[in-house]
Amino acid sequence: MLEITNLTKYYGDHLAVEDLSFSIEEGDFATLLGPSGCGKSTTLRTIAGLIEPTEGTITLRGEDVTNLPPDQRNIGMVFQSSALFPHMTVKENLAYGLKMHGLDDEVDTRVSEYLDLVEMSGYEDHKTTELSGGQQRRVSIARALAYEPDILLLDEPLTGLDRVLREQIRNEIKQIQREINVTTLFVTHDQQEALSLSNQIIVLNNGQKEQEGTPESLYEHPKNRFVAEFVGKSSRFTGQPDDTKPSVIQNGSLTFAVDPESIPDTSPNTDGADVTLYVRPEDVVIDTSSTFQNEFDATVSHIADVGSHSEIELELEDGTPVLVEAERFPDLSVGEQTTVGFDPEDVIVL
Repeated sequence: MLEITNLTKYYGDHLAVEDLSFSIEEGDFATLLGPSGCGKSTTLRTIAGLIEPTEGTITLRGEDVTNLPPDQRNIGMVFQSSALFPHMTVKENLAYGLKMHGLDDEVDTRVSEYLDLVEMSGYEDHKTTELSGGQQRRVSIARALAYEPDILLLDEPLTGLDRVLREQIRNEIKQIQREINVTTLFVTHDQQEALSLSNQIIVLNNGQKEQEGTPESLYEHPKNRFVAEFVGKSSRFTGQPDDTKPSVIQNGSLTFAVDPESIPDTSPNTDGADVTLYVRPEDVVIDTSSTFQNEFDATVSHIADVGSHSEIELELEDGTPVLVEAERFPDLSVGEQTTVGFDPEDVIVL
């Protein structure tokens, strides 16, 4: 459906996107994920035709649209703000885009259909200024979908919403995407949104692609330290591989057992250089009743109860922090001495 090839964008001397390439199949839900200023929105706006690329090509359904104006690309876009016309009613907002696409005869039918899709039936005659933030987001999504675009672009559409509403509309976006099977490209800096919505994630940093793949592959098999630390939480350790024991990483008094097959071929295991180890918080166990190959004495330093679970921070004897995701309201207190453990297979080695 969409193919981006060697996309580069300069703003004066500032390089915003550098040599970016990726493709999205029809019906997929892809996400551009990265920190603020990494080039996500620039990429999205370039695809929409709102920004002219410095170099590279944009192909939609096999057609080169790099130099086409936005109205000739058949792309639907939802902005960070709802960007609705405040002087128009809800129906008039949807009708405007439909008429621009020459669909005057289908206005009533499509307005009804797509407002029903986003659960906004009955609001046709309301001014958009009379709607809540969540309702405005729903209308903007309906407007972008009403003329049935080839691809839907979502530029951080959940910004500014409270947590409960953000999660609700996030789930609605995924449900709508599945229902009508529209190819979607979503932009966010929120890892949870990317992991829960997407079947394809492109991680950006400083205008470059760090890694691309499924949520599972990025979470369990990050290719570099940036992806490991940006996609999900983890405990981080450093150490040096033992040439005589390929399954052992040593760091002072701490010895880590790892799966030797998890050590990348490029790991410098002969010149004493460090490798970095990551362990996800759900893979660490506190106060172990069974023996782990990786087992360390630790002190509880912080407990955060977040409702569905608790996030517990501990410190090993050398001060190294460890993060654990445990059942809510654990029978622990700050300053308590305990033990943490994890399996070698759960250690990511980079």
